[in-house]
Amino acid sequence: MHNTLEGKVAVVTGSGSGIGLTTAQVLAREGASVVVADYDEASAKAVAEGICSDGGKASAVFFDARSEDSVKQLFNFTRETYGALHILHNNVGATDISKDLNVVDLDLDTWDNTFKLCLKSVLMGCKFAIPLMIESGGGSIINTASSSGVYGDVTNTAYGVAKAGVMSLTQYVATQFGDKKIRCNAISPGLIMTPAAEKYLPKEILKAFEEQTLTPEVGKPEDIAELVAYLASDAARYITGQNIRADGGLTIHTPIFAASH
Repeated sequence: MHNTLEGKVAVVTGSGSGIGLTTAQVLAREGASVVVADYDEASAKAVAEGICSDGGKASAVFFDARSEDSVKQLFNFTRETYGALHILHNNVGATDISKDLNVVDLDLDTWDNTFKLCLKSVLMGCKFAIPLMIESGGGSIINTASSSGVYGDVTNTAYGVAKAGVMSLTQYVATQFGDKKIRCNAISPGLIMTPAAEKYLPKEILKAFEEQTLTPEVGKPEDIAELVAYLASDAARYITGQNIRADGGLTIHTPIFAASH
């Protein structure tokens, strides 16, 4: 793709690192003006400065995905700075893997915090972005879900259920605002080898993902970022309300295949 987003304004949350960082870079490469929003303000500024030094257009904003005021301020900044909004990548999400256990043993505060970060943040992003998108003539919202929301697991219960909620919310947004020229889709990544994944995931977990992924390699941030750029573009004008599993086939095969690998 080349300049497929020229003249568009994009907000990418959680874009100080990982998938969000690469997505901000790809959207800028395609011609969008990008608002880099992250809780780590220094990282957001570094990403925005890097985009600008490469000839792109970007601004950095401190962003707390759990705070309604912070979400409002993000979109107020976007309106005041660029006068429009056409693309939102809701990309914030995390859990405390030491406390997000099975339904009996998980910590209830962790449940609440995970839902705020993974699901309520997406709702608030949509809530405050959509009016600005309507003013701008329409837009595309891309929500980061997860393969964890597609199936059950022995742990990370709150994270998986919250991400399943993201998929459902995506359908509601697409249904309620399609007539306002708003498209909304979700992406469910499999294992994406971000710096955080390399640093924190145990080797046995990495090995299990690698064995069950059908493609020769597990995912990279670029795999998700390029899909976000496509869904944000007019080339995807007829795609809405979908959850796209960008997981290398992780979630499609049978137990027989799993047992043989």
